[in-house]
Amino acid sequence: MGIELSIAEASGRSRQRFIVDLMLMRLGRWLRLMGQDVANPDGGRDQEIRDKAKKELRTVITRDRSLWQSCLKANQPCILIISSRIQEQLLEMAGAGLPLRLDPDRCTLCNSTLEKLAGGEREQWQCRICGKLYWRGSHWKMMERMLGEVSSRGRECPYNK
Repeated sequence: MGIELSIAEASGRSRQRFIVDLMLMRLGRWLRLMGQDVANPDGGRDQEIRDKAKKELRTVITRDRSLWQSCLKANQPCILIISSRIQEQLLEMAGAGLPLRLDPDRCTLCNSTLEKLAGGEREQWQCRICGKLYWRGSHWKMMERMLGEVSSRGRECPYNK
């Protein structure tokens, strides 16, 4: 079970666009940290999520089996995530073909693109919409370490077989 559609199969586009359901908002923030375009749902109803995904050409990422099944019936790209733990969810996404590397391109809050700021001692980015600042501090090293651990476990992932 698990992932029924690889990211490569989901679309011919070079950079995939996603929408997460309400159960996977944390995963959505992590995916944005990895440079992915991940929308949040406007509402929690399955049809609202499917409509937004269709309108914006996004692949649905869900833990909701009924939403997943309705996407499959409608021939709509969808990835079913089994685990409730973020490390396991990232492992499942890696099993679908998503590279696990940090790429400061998207705001974790609003999904807008980031702008690299010039000058200063450290590399910084700022959200073009909400103004949130990003930099490579100790939190960045912690996230890289976690992604490295998840990547090293990828060989054991049942979804990679």
